[in-house]
Amino acid sequence: MTRPDDDTPDPRERDLSRRSQTSSVGIWLIIALILMGGALVYFLSAL
Repeated sequence: MTRPDDDTPDPRERDLSRRSQTSSVGIWLIIALILMGGALVYFLSAL
């Protein structure tokens, strides 16, 4: 037995799925971590 509102998508779920498809934040986070790691190695080698 299904309820009639089961067919309509929840707007909150639609927003979450749209956000999960964009991974640009993750890419920038990885780039920032690599740059910070390089800066740390540079700093430690200068000591």
